[in-house]
Amino acid sequence: MKELLLTAVNELTDEELSSLCEHLNEQYRTGSPVVTDHVFDFVYLAALRERVPCHPLLIKPQPTEFEPSKGRIQHPSPMLSTDKTYEVEGVQSFVARCEKAALAEGIAPSSLQYRVLAKLDGIAGRLVASTKQLFTRGDGMFGNDISHLVEAGLVIVGNQSLDGVGEVVMEMDYFEKNLTEYFAHPRNLISGMACSDNLNEYALQAMNDGAVHLVLYRDMPEIVVDGMTLVSKLDQIVAETKASSPYPLDGTIIEVIGDDLRTAMGSGSHHHHWQIAKKEVGETAEAKVKDIIWQVGRTGRVTPVIQIEPTVLSGATISKVTGHHAANVRQHGIGVGAKILITRAGEIIPKHLLTTLPVIAELPTECPCCNSELIWKKSPQTNDDTFLVCENIGCQAQSATGIIHFFNTIQCDLFGAKSVERLVQAEYTCVEQILLMNAEAFMAVGFGAGQAKNFVSEMGRVLREPLRDNLLLASLGISKLGRSASEKLLAKYRITELEGVSAEQIEAVDGFGGITSATIAKALSDRADTLRFLLSRNFNLVHTQDNLVSGGGSLDGVNIVFTGTMSGSRDEMKADAKAKGATVQSAVNGKTNILCCGEKVGQKKLDSARDNGVEIISEAEYWVRFNDK
Repeated sequence: MKELLLTAVNELTDEELSSLCEHLNEQYRTGSPVVTDHVFDFVYLAALRERVPCHPLLIKPQPTEFEPSKGRIQHPSPMLSTDKTYEVEGVQSFVARCEKAALAEGIAPSSLQYRVLAKLDGIAGRLVASTKQLFTRGDGMFGNDISHLVEAGLVIVGNQSLDGVGEVVMEMDYFEKNLTEYFAHPRNLISGMACSDNLNEYALQAMNDGAVHLVLYRDMPEIVVDGMTLVSKLDQIVAETKASSPYPLDGTIIEVIGDDLRTAMGSGSHHHHWQIAKKEVGETAEAKVKDIIWQVGRTGRVTPVIQIEPTVLSGATISKVTGHHAANVRQHGIGVGAKILITRAGEIIPKHLLTTLPVIAELPTECPCCNSELIWKKSPQTNDDTFLVCENIGCQAQSATGIIHFFNTIQCDLFGAKSVERLVQAEYTCVEQILLMNAEAFMAVGFGAGQAKNFVSEMGRVLREPLRDNLLLASLGISKLGRSASEKLLAKYRITELEGVSAEQIEAVDGFGGITSATIAKALSDRADTLRFLLSRNFNLVHTQDNLVSGGGSLDGVNIVFTGTMSGSRDEMKADAKAKGATVQSAVNGKTNILCCGEKVGQKKLDSARDNGVEIISEAEYWVRFNDK
């Protein structure tokens, strides 16, 4: 790894870059960072996002510690990461999304309030109050038990009689007075404590001094403002938020207030849509465009990478910038000789801000891989021609990116871009072929004996270890059927029942529209042979429906919506309803059977329930009527 660190990033192969990023991330989680956060985010992760956009480091919730191998516990609800922005425009866009969702819920956008608080830099943890159990974020679905910290004297800051999510941190004053000689950052010590039952002398002293805290986000100091104030006084609000915390910080959290609105906005597989983290903006620089390289993705979409003259930005020399899509290049006059203003912001590659000297953009007419004619596809948001697409299903570039997506999604390591490219060139163009390969087959392609053995061993590991069924379904790479959508569909149909499922059946599942359902049904039909093969490999699948009642529950087959302020936990009510066979919806529609109301329910939601003939019950009625005991 030392040799790779001394190599310029643009000279690393995709496989070397992936391995180096994983190593740097692991060292960070274990409390022994090799590079600074800034260098990791802006140099290595930036390059990784450009070249291996489906890498697990980029698309999965990342723990804030190196995970110990013991005591994995399932979260009662997903414990996700936080979306990030480094620009005021990102906050403006977030506010606009909240206001749009509010309008759809019958809530006046001007009435929205936003909670602003410090984003702590430690280990994310979930506290179970009744048992004083603490476990980490992990992959968002399963965390690891670190309750030994509570037993060792961890101070809980906030109401410890209630379950809550927080951060294990140490006050900066204590750290600077006692530990800077031994550790570079408080998180390093905290991470080591989480990974070991036997605390070192520094950790024991910190525990005895009451210096290690679990700070519950729910009870932290906060600033509450409306959207207009949030945007217009963002710098001032961020500064006040930082000043309110004695702990190491990693930005500022902004979240819209209101359970109903949060439920309506929902979440993806990585982060909640009702929350965002504001971090510091990177510097900008002007750069001259040398060339545009067009790359083919797994869906056939051809995307531009802007090659610029080497430009120093945020301490790194930049030579590539994302061009997003063909329409962006055309609209902004990006081409050879153009001058553009670029910036770097968080875990993304250097970004085009504006074109200071535009040219007439030259767009490709043929696929850069297979020379098939490219066609324009419209954006579903604007209905304008936006993307150039290669529709040749035999295109090798599409095969390679599809294989990479498959292995990344099922969390099977080692199959980086360079390795997959070699396999595709040897005419291993689908996952079915690769999963049947033995060590001799890998060696025949040109891999060494050790690497070939590692490939086979890694594929065997993934077959043996538990794998969530929604990951296997999402690995097929079907548009609009990612992890979250797959989980919704698999709550209704087991993965073994999907062959032949119709568009009408999919549309009947909450969260799927007519156009999307037709597209998914066709894609499932097209990939039926692949799915049948994958199921024949006997993955150790954890089925979504195994967490639901198998039948006969008091809410079996019922679509239910929870709304308003409940006296208890809404998450607990949702989990209870799912366990009794219900499908929990985020909003009332024609498929809804029951609307369960707490206090302060929006009139639009009540009117919608009455218009759709939905039964309306109270929180108390729910617990009386649907008691399976």
